[in-house]
Amino acid sequence: MSFTTIYAVAAHYPGFQRGVSGQAPTDAQIQAWIDNHSARVAALAVARGYDLDGLATANPQGYALLALMNELGAAADLGDALFSQLGADAGTQGWANPTTFRRSYENMLAELNRGAYDKAFIASARTGDAYPAFGGTAGQETDPSDPEEDSNVAFRKDDTF
Repeated sequence: MSFTTIYAVAAHYPGFQRGVSGQAPTDAQIQAWIDNHSARVAALAVARGYDLDGLATANPQGYALLALMNELGAAADLGDALFSQLGADAGTQGWANPTTFRRSYENMLAELNRGAYDKAFIASARTGDAYPAFGGTAGQETDPSDPEEDSNVAFRKDDTF
């Protein structure tokens, strides 16, 4: 299952011409890169417990996120191939730097692996925010407007024993 298209990947390099005689890399090679990165993205997503069946229609935002990861990984591979054909002395011709795509791709995979995107795929997922679950204070699950008299009276600030 691929999350992106050859067209979307090639669009990152406007000077790259598809459909011409002797096109290098070929569309088949670009599709292979897409499939390779798609497998990696899907494996991480499934390991996190995401349901990928019908994702494009059931959760368009989640699908778009995985498509972006897939696209960035394949675009990095395409860029590496294009730059290797240009040679070390050639300029970038205004094209995006494949290293930037690779870094973004790897960062997004790390975020996916850490669970940063869980809420986008699983509505009941807990988030990694710094706030207590019920708006409590100081890490306690208590109401901040509740007076302290009914709390644990054994320990108070400035008490001397």
